[in-house]
Amino acid sequence: MLPIPHLYKYLVVSDRYKQQKPIQVYSITLLSSFHKLLGKCNPDELYKIIEEIQPEIIFEELSPDTFSFVYADDYIPNTIEATAIKKYLRCYSIKHFPVDTYPIYKTDLFFGADEIAKRSAEYVRLWKEQVAMIKQEGHNFLNSDTCSERLDKIRVVEETVLSRINDLKLLREHKSESELHDKRETEMLRNIYNYSKQHLYNKAMFICGAEHREPIKAKIQEYEMEGELKLNWAFYNNL
Repeated sequence: MLPIPHLYKYLVVSDRYKQQKPIQVYSITLLSSFHKLLGKCNPDELYKIIEEIQPEIIFEELSPDTFSFVYADDYIPNTIEATAIKKYLRCYSIKHFPVDTYPIYKTDLFFGADEIAKRSAEYVRLWKEQVAMIKQEGHNFLNSDTCSERLDKIRVVEETVLSRINDLKLLREHKSESELHDKRETEMLRNIYNYSKQHLYNKAMFICGAEHREPIKAKIQEYEMEGELKLNWAFYNNL
């Protein structure tokens, strides 16, 4: 039997150990962003968020070619994400990877926003309000249900106006871009899960545009139900 002083010390240490939360491996935070500088949505604010989370790895919504170009030593980024991450890399030793590897072609993109704006005052109003909220609240807004709901409203207006004017070219472009985003989101998640199967880590971040937030959350649920590897997902501003 242990002497009383040693027994007391053993019990105290044991109790402290029990109270400690185990470190979760594969913890990953999805952070929604907006690529352009708009008020509180800026590189400095994003840097603070990254510093708060302290990831070992950042997965980025970039193609490999764009990634190599943007992170060249002599290149000054024009997106807030790359600007913030470049600054973070100067202070902290972390890994970061491009995961947006699905090919994007100009023919898959929608160029009819101006045509919709000409025909819908509601569309213009919704976008003005969206931009104002991004300026005012930055990433807190971009990572909120309110932002997702407003983006849904914008999509409904787009579809309504396009159906009304019945421009086959614009309808085709709009459908093609929606399908492209769906495939890109699937590809980005596939790349993250594949990396996670091969490499152990504790904390990571996945930064992508706010319009992908809800679709990616839905796809994560599918991955978690069907796949063998389970990641500990958190959603910024909804942790």
